[in-house]
Amino acid sequence: MPVRILIVDDNRDTLRTYSKAFLRRIRHKEWECNLPESLNPKSILEVESADTVQLALEKLEAQPFEILVVDLKIPGFSGEEMGGLELISESLRLDPLRPIIAITGYGSIALARKTLTQGVFDFIEKSDKAVDDLIDAVQRAIDCRDEKIRRAGNPFTPMTGVEPTIFGGRTEELEFFEQKLNRAIYTKNCEHFIVLGNWGIGKSTLLREYKKLCQSRGYIASIVPLEPWPPGTSLTEAARSIVEGVLRDLPYPVDRFKRVIQFFESVGINILGSGLEFKRDTSRKALSPQAFLHDTLLRLWQDLEDKTEVFVILLDDLENFMAVSEIVMTLKSTLSMDSLRNTKLLLGLASTPASWLELTSVQKHHPLSRYFLSRVELTPLNETEVQDTIYKSLSGTGVSFSSEVIKLIFEYTEGHPFQMQLLCYHLFSNQLSRRVEVDTWDKALQATLKDIGIAIFERWLDQLSFEEAQVISIIAKADNPIQAQEIKKLIESRGLSICSENTEEYLRFLIEKQIIRKSNYSRYTVPDPMFRTYIRTYLN
Repeated sequence: MPVRILIVDDNRDTLRTYSKAFLRRIRHKEWECNLPESLNPKSILEVESADTVQLALEKLEAQPFEILVVDLKIPGFSGEEMGGLELISESLRLDPLRPIIAITGYGSIALARKTLTQGVFDFIEKSDKAVDDLIDAVQRAIDCRDEKIRRAGNPFTPMTGVEPTIFGGRTEELEFFEQKLNRAIYTKNCEHFIVLGNWGIGKSTLLREYKKLCQSRGYIASIVPLEPWPPGTSLTEAARSIVEGVLRDLPYPVDRFKRVIQFFESVGINILGSGLEFKRDTSRKALSPQAFLHDTLLRLWQDLEDKTEVFVILLDDLENFMAVSEIVMTLKSTLSMDSLRNTKLLLGLASTPASWLELTSVQKHHPLSRYFLSRVELTPLNETEVQDTIYKSLSGTGVSFSSEVIKLIFEYTEGHPFQMQLLCYHLFSNQLSRRVEVDTWDKALQATLKDIGIAIFERWLDQLSFEEAQVISIIAKADNPIQAQEIKKLIESRGLSICSENTEEYLRFLIEKQIIRKSNYSRYTVPDPMFRTYIRTYLN
C-alpha cells in the first residue's frame, strides 16, 4: 500500500514544487528490501495537495493520509490568518498518530514551537533550503510513525477469555444494569437478574463491564467464574466454591472481614495462610449449604455496608454447575430469606439459553424462571455497533480498515463479538502500510476459520454421525436455504453412501443439536455464516 502525503498551502506554485520533490527524492529504507521487483518505489508514494483548509479537511476525512504537511499561514474557515492551526487540530482528532510537519514564516520557528506544544512532528522554516528540510523531515516522520504503530500493537483480542480493548455496543444492556443498581440503592429492593447468551456472544465481557461500572461509582462488585463440577459433587462443595470465588475477587484482604472470619471460626472453618483454602473441623456438625451461604453472605454484607451502597455478586458460566444444579435453587432460597432481602446484595447470573432451559424445564412454572424474570438476552451486535467498535479499537493505532472490509466483517460474522474480534485481529496483523484492504481478506479469513475451527467448530462436527455430516455439507454448500426434497435429490444424484429416505431423520437430529435451522417455509440452513464457510472449506 502506498504512503500518502497531503500538502496544504495556498500557493499553488509552492504545492507543485513540493509535490515534484517528494515524488522524485523521498525514499524509505524498507522499500528497497521489501518491494517486489515489479514495483517501483515511486509507485508506493502518493502525494496530494490542497490550497484551502476546507479542501484539506475534506480529503483528510475521505481517505487516510500517513503524513500532513501544512503551511500555518493560510486562510482559515472564518478568514483568520493562521488557518493551519485549525487543520492541525482536526488532524489530531481524526488520527492522533499522524505526523504533522508545519511550515512557518522566516524567523518565527521559535514562536511556533512554543505555541504548538502537541501534535507537530517538525517545523520547517520558509527559506531557500525548505525543500531539502522537508524531504528530510518526511523521511524521519515515516520511520517515526512505523515505530509508534509497532509499539501500539494489535488492538483486537486473538482468543476467547481475553477482554477486548474496546467494549462495543450494548447500550441497552448497560442501561438495564443501571436500573438494577438504582433500584437496589434507592428502593432497597434488589432485583436479581440473569444474562443469557450463546458461546462468544460476550456474557463474560458484559459482566466485567458491569463490574467496571460499579468501580467507577465506588460500589463493590465481585465476579466469580464458576468452575465445572463433575457428577456427584455435593451442594456443600458448590456453596463453598461460590463463597471462595466471591472473597477472592473482593478488593480487600480476607482478614478485613471480621464478622465473616468469626463465623467461619464458630463452625470450625479455618482459612489457611493468605489464600482461601478452607479446612473444616470434622468434629463439628456440618452446616447445611443454605445455612452456610446465608450466614456467610449476611456477615459479608455487614462487613461491607459501611464501604459501599450496594454489593454486587456476578456468577459467570452457570452451565458449569449443571452437575450440581440444585445449588442454584439453594441460592435462590437463600436470597429470598428476609434477613438477606433487607440487605443491598444484588446477584447476577450468566448462562447459555440451553443450560438455563435445561435447568428450569424440570417442571412447568419453575420458581427459578419466576425469580430471575429480570433478564438480558444478548444478541449479536448490529452493523452500526460493529463499525463503531472497529473504529474505536483502531483509534490511535494509525491503521484503518476500508469500508469494503468492514462490510465483509459484518457479512461473515453477523455481529458475533468473538468472531468479529478474531477476524479483525488477523486483518490487522496482515495490514500493509497501515491500511487494510480487500486484498488481505482471504488470508485473514482462512486464519480465522482455522482458529475458530480448533476452538469451536471441530467440536460441533465431532458430535455428528457420518450421515449427518454429509447432509450438513449439502446444506452449507447450497446458495440459499434448501428444502428436504432437494437434499434427497442431491444425495441420490451425487451417489452418496447414505440412505436418502432417512433425510428427514438426519435433519431432525441436526436441529436438535442446534447445528442447522428450519425456516417457516420448511427450508434448512446453517445459520452461522462463519461455520457455513468453515464447512464449505474444510469438510470433505
